Amino acid sequence: MFQIKRKITFAGLAFAAIFLGTQAEAGPGALVRPLKSATSAAFMPEGRQTLAPYAHVRFCIASPGECAQGSGPSTVELTSSKLDLLKRINNRVNNSIEPYMPDGPETWVINPDRGNCHDYAVTKRHELIRAGWPSASLRLAVAYTRSGIGHLVVIVRTSEGDLVLDNLTSRIVPWSKSGLRFVSVEAGDKPRVWYAIR
Repeated sequence: MFQIKRKITFAGLAFAAIFLGTQAEAGPGALVRPLKSATSAAFMPEGRQTLAPYAHVRFCIASPGECAQGSGPSTVELTSSKLDLLKRINNRVNNSIEPYMPDGPETWVINPDRGNCHDYAVTKRHELIRAGWPSASLRLAVAYTRSGIGHLVVIVRTSEGDLVLDNLTSRIVPWSKSGLRFVSVEAGDKPRVWYAIR
């Protein structure tokens, strides 16, 4: 009996060594493997259709091209190069806009010198589409921060789930680990249509 257990233990250790060795060889530049069976928790649970934020309606009137029907796949296969692109654009936009809270009516502007979360979000979506990212996988989402402040971020639907691009952090994280309480999200294929988050 002891001998059989020893063989099983040895086999388990050998398997672990091979597995860990494979992971070590992969290194930081390796492809990010897609989830074999992404759970529903990896994606934002959309509910009923709801009203779009009034500022978004005004934004679409001023910039109709930004609200055109989405194109390309609604879910992007996440590779290391695509993740690098997300990080580069997220960081570049976060560093290029000076934080500013205007006193007047809320207006969403692409690439301003100064702006708030809305300006960061629409700029990131715009820049990702310019870089070749499919617009159908990029969605704006309304949320509340931990301190209860209204917030706007970009949601990127990938094979690893919905990821958040936020001006409050350089980290790109799954929506469920962002610390935000999501309220609504636009449809990827029809940006003028919004859904409540269940």
